[in-house]
This record gives sequence, structure tokens and C-alpha cells, in this order.
Amino acid sequence: MKKFNRFDHKNMGSLPEALRKIAAQDARAATREFNALMTELATDFIAQLSNGTQKNKITLTASRKLFGQDVKLEYVASGSVGTVYKMQVGDLSYAFKINRNSLHGELYAMALQRRARGLVNQAHIGAVFEFGGRKYSWVLSDYVARDRADGFESAMEKLYFAYLTKGLTINDAHPGNFKDGKLIDIPSLDTRDNKVDDIKQLTRVEQNMVARLAYYIKTNDIEKFTKTVEMARTTNPAVINYMFVAMKFGRPPMFVAGNTNDFSLKLRRFESVIDMAYRANKRAPELSR
Repeated sequence: MKKFNRFDHKNMGSLPEALRKIAAQDARAATREFNALMTELATDFIAQLSNGTQKNKITLTASRKLFGQDVKLEYVASGSVGTVYKMQVGDLSYAFKINRNSLHGELYAMALQRRARGLVNQAHIGAVFEFGGRKYSWVLSDYVARDRADGFESAMEKLYFAYLTKGLTINDAHPGNFKDGKLIDIPSLDTRDNKVDDIKQLTRVEQNMVARLAYYIKTNDIEKFTKTVEMARTTNPAVINYMFVAMKFGRPPMFVAGNTNDFSLKLRRFESVIDMAYRANKRAPELSR
């Protein structure tokens, strides 16, 4: 997957299907119209911010209708990277996120969403724009309106499996970043990129074995997990090395809310199996690579 070049002027993603349906022109023309309005609004936000207006006091008003529909914007919240508005286009609701820094925030992470299906709050389209000689960005995402009591733990489990099988990680995993069991603070999503703890260093067969082990953790099947680990210890020791580093050192930053929930307690049994296999291979260096 090609990495997003933050120095390019380019749009990413596409209009949501619901917006394309109400647009009275072809997809390219509709996208140009949409991008023009969103960039106008995002630029207005940065301009007000540069004039000293507090983030939560900045009011954005669409200067025209979009695809024949009224557009309403309501301030929701500001985080470490950007500010979110609820954008209503007719009866449709979206999250309009404006990056306040001269980096590209969520646009960089949009390409990673396919690796975490069902976890990341869907981002549809975004673009880079300039103001005062600096580059900023905006992105349109699904709007998540409510919180579930189990949303954080549910998302953490999903993220853990994406971490093991897709190489994804998150730098600031805390309850405020999750709603409805989905990650809404996309810039914190990233990939690991080192020789010790990078899923891409494994062969396709080894990656499939990691996915199988992750499935056994998910289904709490310690017996099949143990058998597969024992097989991998002799046939694919790189799988053991990868799982040991990921499970031993990768989990704590993702569970900053504490290690006392049921999922964290369950993981300890599986970690102990990997730990024993890893140490057995260390005693037999010819099995390691």
C-alpha cells in the first residue's frame, strides 16, 4: 500500500455513497463542488483561529446549499490534532474534522483503515489546503452520536487482533478515543515498522499462522492455540519470535486504562504459552531465525 505523501496537494478517498446519490451531477463534478465547500469552511476555521478566536467559539456557516440540501455545522469537540464539527447535509450526518496543525493528521491514516475493518470510524474523503503559507487538511467521517458502556473494551479487543495480524498500533488508547466500539481519533493509528516487530517481515504462510493464533485467542481456545504454537516452534520459529515481542511488549501501551479487565486477564494464559515456546527456542538456537 502506497504511503501518503504529506507534501503533495491531493484529495484522498471519495464521496460517501449517500451524498453521491443526492448529487445532481456526475461523481467528479460532485466531488469538486463538495471539496470546494469543505475547503472554504476549513480555511474559514483556520483564519478565525489565527485571529485569536477560541476553538470552541469558532462558528462555521455554509455560504450555499450542497447538492440542493441545507448544510448545518455544529461544534462537537477539539482534540490534540484537530477540531470536529457535526455536519448535517439534509437528513444525513457526518463528522467534519479540521486539522489545526500544518501536518496532515487523519489523511495519513485513511490508508490504514482497511487493515482494521469494524474498528476505525469510517473516513470517506479529505483534502489538503493552504493558509498563510502552511498546509492543513480536513476529512469527512461517519458521525458517531452515542457512547456504549462497553465501547472501549470492545474496541481494544478489535485493536489487539488488528495489532497482531495487521501490524497496526495506536499511541493514545484511552476511552475518550472510542465511541460505539470504534476508534474516532484516527491520527493515532499507525503501523509498526521494525525488523523485530513487523508483520510484513513474515512470509505469507507465517502471517496466516499468526492470524490463526489470533483467532484462537479471540475464541478463547487455549488447546488449539497451544498445539499450533508447538508446531510453529519447530516449523516456523519466526512466528514465535513475532508473537513473543508483540504479546509481551506491544500490549501494555494499548491497555493504558489498566490490565484488570476480562480480556487482559484472558491474555495472560496465552502469553504464558508463547513465553514458554520462545524460551524453549532460545535454548535451541538452531530453531530460531
